[in-house]
Amino acid sequence: MDLIRISKAQLAYGTHPLLDNADAVIETGERVCVVGRNGAGKSTLLKVLDGQVILDDGEINQLGSIKISRLEQDPPKGASGSVFDYVAQGMPEIANLLIDFHHVSTQLQTECTDQLLNKLERLSNQLETADGWRFDSRIQLVLTRLELSPEAKLESLSGGWLRKVALARALVSEPDLLLLDEPTNHLDMESVMWLEQFLKEFKGGIVFISHDRAFIRAVATRILDLDRGKLISYPGDYATYLEQKAHDLKVEESQNALFDKRLAEEETWIRQGVKARRTRNEGRVRELKQLRTERKQRVDQVGKTDFNIETADRSGKLVFEAQHLCHAFKDKVIADDFSTLVMRGDRIGLVGPNGIGKTTLLKLMFGNLAPDS
Repeated sequence: MDLIRISKAQLAYGTHPLLDNADAVIETGERVCVVGRNGAGKSTLLKVLDGQVILDDGEINQLGSIKISRLEQDPPKGASGSVFDYVAQGMPEIANLLIDFHHVSTQLQTECTDQLLNKLERLSNQLETADGWRFDSRIQLVLTRLELSPEAKLESLSGGWLRKVALARALVSEPDLLLLDEPTNHLDMESVMWLEQFLKEFKGGIVFISHDRAFIRAVATRILDLDRGKLISYPGDYATYLEQKAHDLKVEESQNALFDKRLAEEETWIRQGVKARRTRNEGRVRELKQLRTERKQRVDQVGKTDFNIETADRSGKLVFEAQHLCHAFKDKVIADDFSTLVMRGDRIGLVGPNGIGKTTLLKLMFGNLAPDS
């Protein structure tokens, strides 16, 4: 069953077309991974599906009044309150009941009064009537799996933890269509494996963006390739897509070469001067004009670009050295007698749990933050 259908979609920012007469269909029960070059418009496409971005032209049709939940690429900014409150707000139809019940339950741990007990009983009955316990259990499960404390304050969380909170909010709402932009960012391996299984058991439609190839292979049932404004559907897994995409690009390259050869021949013919004017006909001239128009409108393949940023006056192989580095944030130790060498050509992966201090360590290494000693 079609959840959303995009037809002849046109969308451009300035002179850069993100969608150029694009078509796509998202169906119930499928897990679609959107792939494409950086800047191709993948995140914008999710916003189009969510109704946050309006097409310049074309149509987007939904199956009735479907519920859509979207995880954005960046963590929520300016959010406040507890983790539980923020996640529960992903279910607006029952959020206030859940939040009030959670607050009263927390108060009762330190202040047991008849007024609070009566309020808790009233809220409990309302939740029972609204099938709220199912949603409460779902919130607790997701928070546990993502290792999130319900009472933690959003203002105190790092960007990585905030991203996990936003993911939890998207997952608990039981939407018809789930839109996920880089859902595995900031997740450890165990959380990624849980998320894979969670999404496989999800009954609605899923559209997601990811650069994690293992995650794509495990989750995707179809690939939607956003290439030069066009949306091309590739049924099957990621490995099948890679093979078919490589074949399609070779075919396109061959066809373009034949087209360019023919255009060059016609341009040579039209420039033959007097001889050509005696023999040429208007039909052939019109055909040449059409060839010129098609070539002008053609958007060529964009090759891979490797950036190599160097500072001209650098010399030697040593890039960075730390000796006995110590730094703490409040009561949390970020670096304790840390020493290391980074040489030119090294490719170092910095890993660790969310909030452990990876970003802070990078700031220390770049000189954006002064160490304690």
